[in-house]
Amino acid sequence: MKAESFTFSWQTLGTVPVADLVDAKVQLHWAAQIVAAFGNALLETQRDDSQSNLDWVDHLGALCSHATVDGWSVGLRLADLSLIFLAPNHSIQKEFGLSGQTIQQGLEWLAATYSNASGATPSKPFRLRDYNMPPHSVEKSGVFQLSRTTPFKELHHWYGNAHQVIRAVAEKWKEASPLRCWPHYFDIATLISLPLPQKNGSIGTVGCGMSPGDASYAEPYFYVTVWPYPEKDTLPNLTIGKWHTDGFVAAVLTASDLLASGQTETQAERVPQFFQQSSEFAFDALGASPS
Repeated sequence: MKAESFTFSWQTLGTVPVADLVDAKVQLHWAAQIVAAFGNALLETQRDDSQSNLDWVDHLGALCSHATVDGWSVGLRLADLSLIFLAPNHSIQKEFGLSGQTIQQGLEWLAATYSNASGATPSKPFRLRDYNMPPHSVEKSGVFQLSRTTPFKELHHWYGNAHQVIRAVAEKWKEASPLRCWPHYFDIATLISLPLPQKNGSIGTVGCGMSPGDASYAEPYFYVTVWPYPEKDTLPNLTIGKWHTDGFVAAVLTASDLLASGQTETQAERVPQFFQQSSEFAFDALGASPS
């Protein structure tokens, strides 16, 4: 299979052992709930809950909320675990380092900063949704801790790389949804929805994304999901990555596999090849192709 050529700037991964990323990932996951609370309080509720999802803004190195009608938004800068309050022109108005602070203090700062900047009082309180989140002391009024910056910077590189690569791969599919981070799962992904010709009226989906780690893998991984799930014995061999079939069916390329020694391709070559090959297999499994 001939790989397509994509243009993007790749940040080298693997500067930190994957086991050292776990605590930073969980802290960032909880911190992202503060950003999601901004959208849930100030934006119109959408049927798919998309008012709460986040966009990666590369020049800020941050996961950012959608803007209010008057242009205000908030972001989480991953590399230094900071909230940033953004003016309508996307310039940073104020910053709030979360290290040494609680979730409640972050929410209070955000509400006060928004009220002072906009002159408006939020109609809803800024509060966290009741999601099934990974356990951490910050849930019980513990403080965020930025004792080591390198894991946070490494996760910044994972999100920045994922955003560039997945966006480049998905630009050729008009059915691909905007690339977003969903605060419940904390992954960043696009979803391609296609009518299934063999099932009149049914829709199949292919998702291309990156998870910073979850209950299935305690390390970051790239993935391509397919729904409805194909039969396990019909899955073809992957030359990059592997098939995950326990609980869900997806092609996955874990950090450990990506960073393994002895690879002939660079990281920046292997990841696009993984998405290209795995998505082709997923579309074949659905019997449908994007336009």
